This record gives sequence, structure tokens and C-alpha cells, in this order.
Amino acid sequence: MNLNHFAVTVEACDARDSHAWLLLGRTRIAARRWHGIKPGQKIVVQIRPEDVLLCEGHPGRVSARNVLPGYVKSIRYVPGGVRVDLDVGFPLSSVVTRAAAKELRMKRGTALFAIIKAVVVVPEMPVDAKFRVSLVAQAGMLTHERIDFLKAIEREGSLSAAAKVLGITYRTSWMWAKEINDTWKTPLVARAHGGKGGGGTTLTPEGRSVVGYAARIEAWAK
Repeated sequence: MNLNHFAVTVEACDARDSHAWLLLGRTRIAARRWHGIKPGQKIVVQIRPEDVLLCEGHPGRVSARNVLPGYVKSIRYVPGGVRVDLDVGFPLSSVVTRAAAKELRMKRGTALFAIIKAVVVVPEMPVDAKFRVSLVAQAGMLTHERIDFLKAIEREGSLSAAAKVLGITYRTSWMWAKEINDTWKTPLVARAHGGKGGGGTTLTPEGRSVVGYAARIEAWAK
């Protein structure tokens, strides 16, 4: 479960101010300005539960821009402390120490103020980037280029055909095959008997498993 991820709309972001105002439902929260911010922008922001301070009374003048009144909806123990789920006009979670929870006499319905610095309200920018999987072998790294080479061998059935598809020389393909086997420490590429012209090159069962494993990781991450 992703805690404290909120869809917001930028209400105001005057360049003369160090912070912007965001609309989260009917609540306004302050956030540090970021590059490319503009009024009306819709974006997701994150607030780490560890960055949400709790106070049993209004703290008065404080440097934090967000002082939000609310009440406790639930309390549960988590590794390293206590997770406090609040309603401050929107659902908000905080993580505090057990000692702090005891001192504040927290229980369901307890009125508290959540204090959040503007600088910890962080936008989640979309990342338009491609990725490829490389695998850590016993004697080095099996890069995505070498995994593509394994796929070509599996598909074409020979080093020469794989080399042609990838635009490399046969000598380079032979060196890559040896490098892959040396790096993995057990053969992923092997000679096959009875193929075209009386023989060929194929992947070992472990080689096919390696290719499949990399493909599953890439499919899962999309």
C-alpha cells in the first residue's frame, strides 16, 4: 500500500514565493516550488509518513507551512514505531515512536494537529525512459546486449545467423558466446548436432531459463 500519495492541483505558484499552494480536495497544502510548475497543473505528490509530525495542541507560530487539524482514525504497530492514520480533511498517515504515541495518549478519535514542512511535499514526476535488464553472473555482468545475443541464438539456431541478425562478425559472435559461458561459469550456449548443415548452436536449458527470467522481469516492470 502506498501511503500519502495524493493527486493534487496547483492552485498558486507565484515566483516571488518559495512555496506553492496545492489543492487536495477542499484542503490547501503548501509545497516547495519545482521546475516546470504552473497553475492548474495536476500531479501526484508524496509525503513520507516519517515527515509528518503530530502535536496535541496548535503549535502557534512555526516554520512549517502546513498545520492541519484532524483526529486519529486508527493506530497500529509497525517496525520501528507506530503508524497513526489520521483524517485532516484527507487521509494522512504518520509514523512516530511508541514513546511519542504514549505521551500524546493517542487512541481512536484523539484530536491532533499534523505538521508538515512544505519542503517534504514532493512531486512524483512521470519518467519517460526505457529500461533493459542485465543479470549479475558469478564472474561479472551479463548485459542486456548479451541477453539479446542469447535470444538471437535461440531464434536462429546458429552463431552465423545470430551474427547476421545483430550486424556483428562471426568471430565476434564466437567470442561473445565464450564470454557468456565464462561469465556465467556454466554453459548457456552449446554446440548442437544435427542442425542445418549437420550442426548448429543452441542454448542450454539453463540458457533458456536465463533468457526467460530476464523477459519476465521486464514484463513485470512495465
